[in-house]
Amino acid sequence: MESNIGWMLSRAAFSWRHAVDHYMADLGLTQTRWIAMLHLERLGEGCTQKELAATIGIEQPSLLRTLNQLEESGLIERRSCNEDARRRLLWFTVKGKSLLEDVATQAQFGRQQMLQGLNSEQRQQLSGLLEKIINNANQISAEK
Repeated sequence: MESNIGWMLSRAAFSWRHAVDHYMADLGLTQTRWIAMLHLERLGEGCTQKELAATIGIEQPSLLRTLNQLEESGLIERRSCNEDARRRLLWFTVKGKSLLEDVATQAQFGRQQMLQGLNSEQRQQLSGLLEKIINNANQISAEK
């Protein structure tokens, strides 16, 4: 059984993202776009492109195309940093904030659908167990 845990975690994450894609497609968002928007919201407006890329876990050049698309769609804007003109800070536009509310609504509905059949105690237990696995993996990575 333990030999399948990694595969099952990977499959669960893939399935989760695929299901969220289903809900976000109605909003016209691809996976890379909704992920970037949600991470920007969690990280906080005014962060740098580099910080956002690190939070998502991708290289900055990989993120730039998505940011360009979000900016062209009028969802985000990049502003110069007063302290360092080379740094670009990310902010939601009014349109982006409005869409973010729709994203949150769709994500909440999707989470409820995906967690259907799990009671509150099971959901808390699942969250705690996954957090423990993530922390263990991060500790192993930090030791190298």
